[in-house]
Parts: sequence; structure tokens; C-alpha cells
Amino acid sequence: MLLISIDSVSNFRDVSIGSKMKKNLLFRCAKLSTLNIKDIKILETLNPYAIIDFRDPKEVKMAPDNLSSYLLERYINLPISASTLSRMVSQKQINGDNIKSYEEVMEESYRMYINNHKKVWVKFFEILLKSNNLPIIFHCSAGKDRTGIASFMIQSIFKNPIDKILENYLISNDLLTIKAATAEQKTNSSKQDTQVTKNMLITLGKVQTSYLNAAMYEIEKKYISLENYFISQLGLKHNDIQKIQQIFGN
Repeated sequence: MLLISIDSVSNFRDVSIGSKMKKNLLFRCAKLSTLNIKDIKILETLNPYAIIDFRDPKEVKMAPDNLSSYLLERYINLPISASTLSRMVSQKQINGDNIKSYEEVMEESYRMYINNHKKVWVKFFEILLKSNNLPIIFHCSAGKDRTGIASFMIQSIFKNPIDKILENYLISNDLLTIKAATAEQKTNSSKQDTQVTKNMLITLGKVQTSYLNAAMYEIEKKYISLENYFISQLGLKHNDIQKIQQIFGN
């Protein structure tokens, strides 16, 4: 099977892992603002059902996806923001310019992705269920955190081992430079932007196991299991989960 390759976008890859998931149906990546003409044509040929952008309006305005009119018809913005950099600046006032402290902010962001953005995940799964066996592309700014959570949820539906999911999650560190991962990172105010440090950007520019673990532990602590989170918090039914397995599984 020919795998889709998009060279003008960072961190572009197939979401499928293991033997239970179909390839060439779910793709994850960084922002599509850097798409060149060759890769636009490839995506048009792919004929995606949806291109989902998890960035907030401020991020989108700074670097809008470079889509043809054909692809733009499939564009859907489902904004998620955890104000991570702003919270790092605030943390700096308490603990100084401390990478460990910034890592704890990242872990809290992952817990917020689970607890504070359920409406986004409801819409995300609605799109998956309506996709009609057509491909879906989803992304955020660097394609590692918000996109990483979305990938984790889907990969977990197929009962992939956690170590394999984490291994796949960490691939972002090989595909992204810190500069590329943090290019559009801004706080909520220009005054705060002057207080951003190299250590903050280093922390923001990478993923690590503890971040995704923070989300998983939060799910286990508050919702018992990911499946129970899907059902009790997102309103999915057992047959919805089975339908996702049928659409995107072998």
C-alpha cells in the first residue's frame, strides 16, 4: 500500500498503529500554513472528508492553513486553548525560570484538554462517525499536544498497547525542531511575551511521556476508564465506538 507523504508540512503522518487500524484514513500533522502546490494537489487527490484544526482563533489568524478552495470546503475549526505559555510566565513569578515547573504546566494542560474541552471531543467524534470511509486530517500548531490527545483517543479505541501509543506519541520529537514547534507561540498579552524564556520554549517544543500520562491518569482518576469517559462525558454509545472500529479498522 502506498503511504501518503506530505513534505511541506511538519509532523505529517498516519495515525494508524498496529495491525487493527486501516492506513491512509486518519492523518495528523502540524499547521497546514506551509502547504506547497504539490502537496495541495496530493491532499485534493486524497479527497478528505474533513480537515480539523484544533488551534484557537488567534493561532489561526497568525498562520492560516494554506488550502485550495476545494480543501477549504472541508475545513473545520474546533478550537482548544489551554493558555499554556501564559501560565508558564505566571509560574516563573513563583518558581523562577525552572524547566521542571514548566513541565508541570504542560501536564496540567493535558489534564485541561480532557476536562475543559469535552464539547470539542463530542464534535470530533461526530465527524469521525459521519466520515463515510473518507480520510480525515487533524492538526493543531505543531501537531503534538492537542493532536496527540486526539490520536491517543483513537488509537486506544483499537485496544493498542499503551507502550505502543506512547512510542508513537514521542515520534513528534524526531519530526519537529523546537523552533518549528514554537513558531507561533504567544501569550495572551504582548507584555507577557517579553517574559518568555528559552527554557519555556524548550519545554513547549517537545513532548514527553509524563504529559500524556497526566491525561491518562486524569481519566482513570475522574472517569474510571477512557471508554467510560467516552460514554458518560461525550455521550458516545457502545455502537458508536464499534462503528469507529468498523470505519477505521481492518
